[in-house]
Amino acid sequence: MPKFVRLLAEHSGQLVNYSQFGSNIGVSYKTGQRYVGLLEQVFIVATLQPWYSNALKRIVKTPKLHFLDSGLLAATRGLTFAKVHADRGKFGALLESFVFSEILKLMAATDMHLMPYHFRDQQMHEVDIVLERDDGMIAGIEVKASATVISRDFAGLRTLSEACGERVAYGVVLYDGTNVVPVGDRLAAAPLSCLWT
Repeated sequence: MPKFVRLLAEHSGQLVNYSQFGSNIGVSYKTGQRYVGLLEQVFIVATLQPWYSNALKRIVKTPKLHFLDSGLLAATRGLTFAKVHADRGKFGALLESFVFSEILKLMAATDMHLMPYHFRDQQMHEVDIVLERDDGMIAGIEVKASATVISRDFAGLRTLSEACGERVAYGVVLYDGTNVVPVGDRLAAAPLSCLWT
């Protein structure tokens, strides 16, 4: 099981592949699936189901895996401040899982009935977290481990918005900056600190 947890840590923030998970430790697809289920029951990982609609064709319908404790994720991956500073790319999955965990906490503290999902189409346009309210309204959250944002960072949010029209309440790219920057109709970049303010 410790080897399996280390394997999952390397795939946090990525699509679930039970066959790959199982084969890497010499067990079947079903056993890999059961192991992930067990780790979900003890709140080490969570699988984020895909959001899809009949209005959108060619959607990836595979769940995404997240560690619920970013400290445990960093320790399991052997990430230190020095390693992250030397290779900022290692920070992205860690940050995405951290934000997902924080969003779950915020959802538990609200009276709104929300379900979290992720979105990805065949052209690799994705939204890290899609929140759907019980009345069908949607908010999209993309996470970027960068101090700046560019137009391309909004591609997944725009794809989701085009498909869902008025159902999309808002789309935001959370980034490592300090300013809220509107970038269009119901789209903005916002600092990660917005999660706490």
